[in-house]
Amino acid sequence: MRTIYLLFHLPFSSRQCTSFSTFLASNNRLSRSLFHSIIGQDIEYSTSPKPSAHLIGYIEPSQLPKLERILKSAGFDNVYHEQNIQHDDVSKNEVIYRYRHVIASGMLKLVQDNDMTAIDLGEAPRYIPVQAGEENVLVENGWSFLDPDESEPMSAFDIDAANEEGQYKPKWGQADLSHENENRFHLSSLGFDIKRMSSDEVMNQSKDISNRSREVLLQGGTDIVNEKLTNNDIDLTGSIYDFDEGIFTCAIGNNPLFTTNDLSPLTASSGWLTFVRPISDDHIELVYSDKNAMDQRIEVIDAKSGCHLGHYFGEDGYCINASCLNFYSSQDTFAKINHPTSWNALHLCNDTLTKSEQIVKDILMRNVRYQEVILGAGCFWHVEYALRRLPGILDTTVGYAGGNIPSPTYEKVCKERTGHAEVIRVIFDPTILDFDKLLDCFLAMHDPTIVRAHGKRSKDGQYRSCIFVPDEEQKKFATNAIVRCQKQLGKVLSTQAATYSRNVTFFWTAEDRHQLHDQRVKKKTEDDLKTLSEVEWLLEYGRRSSSIWGSSESSIVDDSEDDGMARMMI
Repeated sequence: MRTIYLLFHLPFSSRQCTSFSTFLASNNRLSRSLFHSIIGQDIEYSTSPKPSAHLIGYIEPSQLPKLERILKSAGFDNVYHEQNIQHDDVSKNEVIYRYRHVIASGMLKLVQDNDMTAIDLGEAPRYIPVQAGEENVLVENGWSFLDPDESEPMSAFDIDAANEEGQYKPKWGQADLSHENENRFHLSSLGFDIKRMSSDEVMNQSKDISNRSREVLLQGGTDIVNEKLTNNDIDLTGSIYDFDEGIFTCAIGNNPLFTTNDLSPLTASSGWLTFVRPISDDHIELVYSDKNAMDQRIEVIDAKSGCHLGHYFGEDGYCINASCLNFYSSQDTFAKINHPTSWNALHLCNDTLTKSEQIVKDILMRNVRYQEVILGAGCFWHVEYALRRLPGILDTTVGYAGGNIPSPTYEKVCKERTGHAEVIRVIFDPTILDFDKLLDCFLAMHDPTIVRAHGKRSKDGQYRSCIFVPDEEQKKFATNAIVRCQKQLGKVLSTQAATYSRNVTFFWTAEDRHQLHDQRVKKKTEDDLKTLSEVEWLLEYGRRSSSIWGSSESSIVDDSEDDGMARMMI
């Protein structure tokens, strides 16, 4: 008896999956009876085991038939799933490839176990598209509009956008990583950084104050009775009702301590300024004497500089030397007051502030020369949440910019190709957050070398990387930041930098349901929302945290071998 072995080589590259499907279908038609009729009854034949697919993970029952049909059309003889697999039905010689349905990319992805080799995988297609067209990916999955449950793909770009090779790491961030603890803020309840100044910093700043102030602050001296003259020469003798509304800061370090609302009526009859409370308990510290000391008074010091201010007398309040303080009225426009590192407590829309906190906020707003920039790096929900944790951010608003129609809506931007990008308008304090660092953080939080808006490499898609600034001076900063990033990565950036006129409506505010989305919908805790230093922020978001940017399905794709199928969102 003659034995003929027919070895079928399966052309299983993604480039050839269509021809493979046709080839296998034609072989299926060569049935046993056909072989017998052509070659004879006494002929035995052998073929390589036909491959099967195993869908892993949860699959919606309504989706299962469709996915089975797609896998079979791609050339798989059998398709198994936990919901229908019977292990007795699986042949020992059956070659099974495991696939996971990655909804965010609209693809079936080949799952490779750690112990699997290239030989084990053969030439099975790594990716099989569920939709037969780039334009249909988001529409098919219901992401071209906001669903009732406000679901949207978590990844701002694509499943490979988290690749390490595309990540920008600013040099200042890398240099400071070894001093991580030194870069942490010590924020007060009002958002001011009260990290203790070094002795060198205190001594350097003491050179700019009067001798009488220096003696009190550094040596624990006391003002001459009834001489209520501040370090910046404001005479505060008389009734507290004669004072202009204002704020008192420490003469060294400019830490805000008290407001006129905190003054005690005892001030008029006392030889020194008297306050019933500080603006925040953590802006001052109380130092108790040793139980054996002759002087049992409780000393009051500035929490930031550690300098002497006066004493605390319980119900009689805080007796403070005026020479330790600078006073700034609500009318001052050049007040030397520290700006808050975090604006969470003194938020622009906060209507629950105390009278003292409102005074602080009003004076700050008269003296903060804030700047504005519009940034786009993918889904504006997640980008806004991350940016709000940077220091010096006053406010953020999500919206649309860079398009060609007025008053765009989310539905129009998603469906009608309006040319708008999903962006965040960022209001920031440049004295706290350097503009260069803000731009570097922005470039580090996404892959600026890739534009995959709605599944396409496109320069007008809504998820594109973009920077919009209101003047040419800021554009120079943006251009330089792009050049720095491009030089480090050694790749051309897709990020666009452009100016816009404040006199023309360029930014369109998104619907209310999109504002502070992640903060509201995901019910973030106070710890989740706390302001981070730039170095801490890079560690959290510069590496595209999976909790923000989404996919655990990240994988490297070689564009040189991209056959047009894997290009959709891979």
